[in-house]
Amino acid sequence: MKRLLTKICSNKHRAFVAIAMVLVVVFIGMKNPTSGEVRVVLIPDKTVLMTQKIQSAIDSCAKAGGGIVVFSTGTYISGTIELKNNVSLKFEKGAILQGSDKYDEYEHDAFIYGNELVNIAIYGEGIIDGVNCTNSRGEEGFRGPHCIRLIKCRNITFKDFTIKNSANWAINCRNCTKGIVEKVSIRGGHDGLHTRFCTNFKVSGCDFRTGDDAIAGNDNRDFVISDCKINTSCNGFRIGCLNLTVKNCHLWGPGESVHKIQKRNNMLAAFVYFSPEDENPQQVSGNWTLDNVRVDNVDHFFVYNFKDGLWQTGQPLTDIRIRNSSAGNILAAFNIIGDQHHKFEMRVENSSFSFREGALYEGDVFEDAKLLSSAFFNATSFGKIEMINTTFSKNDKLPVLNCSNGDVLKLDRVSFLVVNKSAPYTIENIRKVQTNTIFVNGKRY
Repeated sequence: MKRLLTKICSNKHRAFVAIAMVLVVVFIGMKNPTSGEVRVVLIPDKTVLMTQKIQSAIDSCAKAGGGIVVFSTGTYISGTIELKNNVSLKFEKGAILQGSDKYDEYEHDAFIYGNELVNIAIYGEGIIDGVNCTNSRGEEGFRGPHCIRLIKCRNITFKDFTIKNSANWAINCRNCTKGIVEKVSIRGGHDGLHTRFCTNFKVSGCDFRTGDDAIAGNDNRDFVISDCKINTSCNGFRIGCLNLTVKNCHLWGPGESVHKIQKRNNMLAAFVYFSPEDENPQQVSGNWTLDNVRVDNVDHFFVYNFKDGLWQTGQPLTDIRIRNSSAGNILAAFNIIGDQHHKFEMRVENSSFSFREGALYEGDVFEDAKLLSSAFFNATSFGKIEMINTTFSKNDKLPVLNCSNGDVLKLDRVSFLVVNKSAPYTIENIRKVQTNTIFVNGKRY
């Protein structure tokens, strides 16, 4: 090929030879002499739809047994592209994969799609832009394709890139196993990472700023979320999971992206349980650890309503540990309505929760479901609740803490900063109550 091009071109035009050689790579690919993998470099052209060229590059890597499709700096406009086994997409800095604004350019209700795949990756400092493509026949009359949608995939890596303007959920995984999501940023009005029936996911160093739930999903297992920034106009975590660890994360409101349906920006809750009956959930959630979590300017810290909460009534939540955490400028710390068998247990230690002073809160309803009252801490129908070295602050004449119909309540070195000095808490129908060193406004109670 090089000899032919050189023969055709004059000496002063030899610079074009190199360009022509790069263009050929779009179609034939090249093997890395060190690793032996196929590497296909794409050349941007924002004047045309590049769906077929991108798909051809992916297919050629797959046919060779695997490889890397490289998006060099520039803009690529595309409809649905389908991932293949052992193929990675690499975005160089300045590369933008931009979705078509026409919904009929998409299949599988997804921009990037994969089904029953192994060893797939998307990485690099580029941008995936869903352009908020609308679908008049979609959910709520406007939701378009999910940005990344994976079904029954294994060994997934997402790293370093940004998703913006996703027309539906940014990352949608169902029945997937072993996922790594690292230093991924999400900007837009829909759910960020939404996983259902997934196992063994590690999410770290991410920055999700969404209009809908930032991290959501049900019937998950073995998840670790660490060192993440989360901002939303809905819920930080709306999740069901067995073995969940959330550590070193910062959640704050109000949301930078407006909630598209309700046209508001307040962040509803940091953590809400998720087990929707219509998904036929099989797995009980539990063994949660929230460690060194900081929450600012959110309406609720934690909501669990197994009785009639929105999408919370499928399978119960069993146990949760919260330690070394703080929530400030909030309207309610805990609203817990457990199951009739009192499976729910919670331990809170070395933590603090403070009310948004000056706010008016009559929060006996959350997402159209009835709660106990507007008290700062509410819990009923539980097995055991322990609070150790924990502070609750709210200038309210009503009791700050309200617990009823439980088996065991333990308050050890708990401080209440309140107006009502005589009754910082109410306890009713608790089988066993242990109190040790209770403080009210700095004085032993």
